[in-house]
Amino acid sequence: KWVLIGDHKQMPAVVVQRSEDSAVTSTSLKEMGLTNLRNSLFERLMNACKQHQWTWAFDILREQGRMHKDIMQFPSIHFYQGELKVLNQSNTSNELEKPLDYKINEVWDGLTKEIASARMLFLNTPSDNQGKSKINVFEADLVIKCIDSVTRILSENNIEVNHDTIGVITPYRAQIAQIRKVMQDHAMDPDSLTIDTVERYQGGARDIVILSLCTNRFSQVQNMISLSDDGVDRKLNVALTRARKHLIIIGNEEILSNYPVYKELIEYCRILEKDGLKQFV
Repeated sequence: KWVLIGDHKQMPAVVVQRSEDSAVTSTSLKEMGLTNLRNSLFERLMNACKQHQWTWAFDILREQGRMHKDIMQFPSIHFYQGELKVLNQSNTSNELEKPLDYKINEVWDGLTKEIASARMLFLNTPSDNQGKSKINVFEADLVIKCIDSVTRILSENNIEVNHDTIGVITPYRAQIAQIRKVMQDHAMDPDSLTIDTVERYQGGARDIVILSLCTNRFSQVQNMISLSDDGVDRKLNVALTRARKHLIIIGNEEILSNYPVYKELIEYCRILEKDGLKQFV
């Protein structure tokens, strides 16, 4: 007897072959569930179990103790059929369900107050049409402002900041380099936190995650999406579930709203933001 543990709704192994080279054409292989050589054994077994209704052969880990419930709710509904719940443990549950209780300083700027009032926040930025599609200078500048605001909030609330407190996720190496450059220009140490791609963040977590989607063109979102066989955007799932306490999403609303899951994500953030701001009105 053996048990295989994993999550086929998160990022698969990287395949360097073209999609045409990994496609399965054999009817016999397709009939046994081998439809694409990019799919892992885990995903193929899950699909086979569902197809044959072998409900006794698979299950899902429903309780999680990483994310606050406000952050958990969106991936639970959109990626896990609403089955994710907060870990049923008194001391952990309290932290993962209680509202934000930062002390708000009235002299803070608007961005800092916004971040302090909502678990998830979407910040709209213009596209960067300077010819380099994998760099958005507006997003990079806003990332640095967010880091500064978060640091100020935590400092004035006597919360320790270390290397694992804040993390930045972005799809492109060029955007990573741009963010690091802007940090240096503002006399900030780019090595004081992790700025990396979603692939390298898989398996990790930070208290506060800033997600720079770096969207300048419609085609970029299509290339950024990594769909599983059951239609789950695995990259977005991993990116959202890296945050424990706070998630700040930066991107171009006009471009992102053309894709249903991103449009719904933006709307969800706006609802949380309104609910959070009510506490300080």
